[in-house]
Amino acid sequence: MNKKEERPSKIAYERHLNQQGIPEKQKKSNGGHIPDYVKYGTWLRMNDPELFEDGYQEWKVKMRTQMEEK
Repeated sequence: MNKKEERPSKIAYERHLNQQGIPEKQKKSNGGHIPDYVKYGTWLRMNDPELFEDGYQEWKVKMRTQMEEK
């Protein structure tokens, strides 16, 4: 992974969410509103940009703190 990929960017956050997957409670098959087959980070960015942005800001602070501790 290069330095650019290590920075807490929106693309890195989206990829992080995609790797985490859809929370079980939010999957349509479990009564949620997110289709089971989508990439969670991409879906969230496109369909709920405010929630994506809020999560990104929190994640960015967390990642920068972790980077400073190293």
